[in-house]
Amino acid sequence: MSTRTKYITLALLILIPSFVNLGVPIYNRDDPELFGLPFFYWFQTIWLFACTGFYFAYSRITEKKS
Repeated sequence: MSTRTKYITLALLILIPSFVNLGVPIYNRDDPELFGLPFFYWFQTIWLFACTGFYFAYSRITEKKS
């Protein structure tokens, strides 16, 4: 992986969760419900796990010395 591609990938891994969480109108609603939980709560829970995956990918890319 070239250095430029690596930095673009790292920037996307950081920026995607940031932009989604800053877009409050996207998830500021009650419907649809999942297991009785409003959309707001389960959407945030899913993004918690997704952000963990983004961070794991980020750390794997940065620890490789190229």
